[in-house]
Amino acid sequence: MTSLTWPKDIPQVLRLDGLSTQRKSSVVRTQMDVGPDKVRRRYTASTKVFTGSIVVTEKQRELFEAWYRNVIADGALRFVMKDPQTLQPAEFRFTEDYSEEPIEGLWKIAVSVEKLHG
Repeated sequence: MTSLTWPKDIPQVLRLDGLSTQRKSSVVRTQMDVGPDKVRRRYTASTKVFTGSIVVTEKQRELFEAWYRNVIADGALRFVMKDPQTLQPAEFRFTEDYSEEPIEGLWKIAVSVEKLHG
């Protein structure tokens, strides 16, 4: 597991009111000319994508942006944070860039991260 971690001064748990998850398939499906499709496992490791948001102050938003750009190389590197479902440490990486939205003097940061399974 990587030694890079989610910043300790920023909420780790994605908000449950906007949290969604989707498991990525690890099987290959081949359509046959006749009969049912053939299905086989492509690999044993799979990922689960979490999409959600955190609400932060301006100072936390700046800290998050600096961490994202400088520590995890604009989201390219893996990092450890709490799994939104189990609250146990797990390895994640971003699936796309985050977005920010101001709300009542705070910032809502929307993220999409995938949990990496070994």
